[in-house]
Amino acid sequence: MKELNEKQIKTRWIDIKKQIKERQLLAYRVGISLNDWDTYMYSTPNVDEINRIYLAIQEDRKTKTLRIKEALSKIVGYREANEFSQKSGVSSASIRDIIEGKKDMAGYDIINRLELFLHVTMPDFELSIENPLSVKNYTQEHLGELASEINRIADNLKQYCFRLTEMGRRLEKEKDWKGEEIEPAHNLVYSIERLSELKNQINSFWKTYIDKK
Repeated sequence: MKELNEKQIKTRWIDIKKQIKERQLLAYRVGISLNDWDTYMYSTPNVDEINRIYLAIQEDRKTKTLRIKEALSKIVGYREANEFSQKSGVSSASIRDIIEGKKDMAGYDIINRLELFLHVTMPDFELSIENPLSVKNYTQEHLGELASEINRIADNLKQYCFRLTEMGRRLEKEKDWKGEEIEPAHNLVYSIERLSELKNQINSFWKTYIDKK
């Protein structure tokens, strides 16, 4: 392993602690005792120990990514990647890369979501014990994100209502940055299309994670 300078070592340890705080049982997985972890929370272990933990985490990610690849390969084809991307909350590019072996060490955020998706899709696929996601907390997180986006679209529609009223008052269309006239309903198109996409995402998510409980 390439030797790191002091700053790089500290950065690596900060990243390791962040990953373990997010997946607390990961400390057990990579061989950190409770007493050692209590010490490590407020101090930095020696370089050899940091590198040992770092490599153990990498190996854990590779093992979990391979397990996910094998499960995905049974149910997801290249063409279905977009559909399963919406259901799992993981980009279609990442899903394809995992299936094709181009990504052999996914990040834990991807691992968490794909494990949960596979768990609700394939009854025999068990979640890793360190995975912090459950159907309940992921549903609250994901639907909260979609609700926030709907709220942003609603704000845009309110602004459009004001501009539409102004167009009616002036009997003039709005103009773009080139000075050319814009059709009065042009700004509604994106909102309508995005709301339709969100409707499909919500229905698909509910069918995948809630109705299958």
